[in-house]
Amino acid sequence: MGEIPSWKTRRPAGIAGERLSLENIVQVTGLTKNHAHLRALKGIDLTVGAGEIVGLVGENGAGKSTLISLLAGAARPDKGAMTLCGDNFAPQNEQDARSAGVGAVQQRFTMNGSLTVAEAIAGLGHGAQGERDEVLERAREVLRDAGVDLDPEAHISSLMRAEKALVEVLRVRMEDPQLVLMDEVAATFNDHEVATVHAITRQLARQGRGVIYITHRIDEVRSLADRVVVMREGAIKEEFVPREVGADQIVFSMLERALPERDRPGGHDHDDEALSVRGLSTDGGLSNVDLTLRRGEVLGLTGLRRAGMNELVGALVGVHPGQYEHLQVSGRDVSISSAQDAVELGIGYLSDSDDELNEAHEESVARMLRNDDPDPDAGFIREVTALREVVAQVKALHIKTHDIQGQVGKLSGGDQQKIALARWMSTDCDILILNHPTRGIDVGAKGDIYDMLTDLTSKGTSVLLISSEMSELLQWCHRILVMREGQIVSEQTNDQATEDTLMAAVTGQELPSHAVRKRHVADHAPAEAPAQD
Repeated sequence: MGEIPSWKTRRPAGIAGERLSLENIVQVTGLTKNHAHLRALKGIDLTVGAGEIVGLVGENGAGKSTLISLLAGAARPDKGAMTLCGDNFAPQNEQDARSAGVGAVQQRFTMNGSLTVAEAIAGLGHGAQGERDEVLERAREVLRDAGVDLDPEAHISSLMRAEKALVEVLRVRMEDPQLVLMDEVAATFNDHEVATVHAITRQLARQGRGVIYITHRIDEVRSLADRVVVMREGAIKEEFVPREVGADQIVFSMLERALPERDRPGGHDHDDEALSVRGLSTDGGLSNVDLTLRRGEVLGLTGLRRAGMNELVGALVGVHPGQYEHLQVSGRDVSISSAQDAVELGIGYLSDSDDELNEAHEESVARMLRNDDPDPDAGFIREVTALREVVAQVKALHIKTHDIQGQVGKLSGGDQQKIALARWMSTDCDILILNHPTRGIDVGAKGDIYDMLTDLTSKGTSVLLISSEMSELLQWCHRILVMREGQIVSEQTNDQATEDTLMAAVTGQELPSHAVRKRHVADHAPAEAPAQD
């Protein structure tokens, strides 16, 4: 039967154990991977040292998640070699990789929804075993140490997306891996949750673990990583020491172009109300909420986890109906008691769950981006016109595919998110509710989506944008509402709001008087130009 490879029997050094003396935790050489007609990876060479945090950045479809999937054992390379802790490393599946000392948090969560938080943290869904009381007590300790406010006895199926991601991070930490892979883990996190994950990541690095951290937030990778590696079109193009370069230089390396400067939106001229709700309350925790969305406006909504944003949105789209004193859409009294009611009233909703993307995995790119259903009796010219419109959307959003008839599930996570967003934005909705629409989307595509939103609102579409990224809210929204404990506690116009004033409202803290001001001069400063060779 042959000798068992040493990488399959290697056990990680325990958290209390000695720091690894090996210079490199992982080394990949000439790694190549093909997907159908697309070469996803082109001879990748990369090392991650003991105690090093490597930030991996690049456009959607650059190959980042493909590289992570090979290291995590979810796929196998077509060419190339890998070593882990000095030994040959060729996992046949994810369990092989875990046994060898690789812990991964990927874009698509795989936790069993019937597990409790405590069971998931203990890895019971991955073959671990433990007594219930011991598992529960250990989970309470881990949650307390990490500063994460979650009920260890809650089921995974009841958690929000950001909460599931936090549980995945804590599970990986408990596995005590030598190599930690984090793929867009903080895409929907608020600032407190980002700080929590960064603290855990730095702790792992101090213990000698190697970390590969994928993010589209350039400020995040600059503050966390020891080294930034830029991928483009399946290859590594450049590496930076983040403290030695500006954000614009990293972006320029990713996109091969500078991002255009965009002014923050000013005041909003329309007084016509697209949506008005008064006295909205729900069993889920909303209390007497008033909200007005004007025609052609982008209205931002933010807050900490469980602040009430999801409950508010759920009531507006009929998923979790609430009670209200009055609800109007386009000036007429209405009632929304189901999702179908919302659709018939012209309300579209892009959720922050993966369900919508999962349902579309088997569909073709062309089918998802078409405004009509394919009709064999419609004629050749109409069909060609429809497909040309699809190709135009693919190009406009920089979606990486060589075949518009290919499956959506074969695209990168970010490109799948772009398609879900573009599908809703191409409908005739009067009101569009977007819940963290740019999660997993690169900085270049965010600009493309901003342009699409601007075009929509110029035609009268109203947008309610839920986001935990303060910079995104300030860049896109005319007004921003802050929720806390089931109520709207602050409304700030764009010319009043800053990241400081928003965070003060989110957390309920007093802001120093010198920080309460209108836009800082720095908000208008031109972006630093990318360095030229």
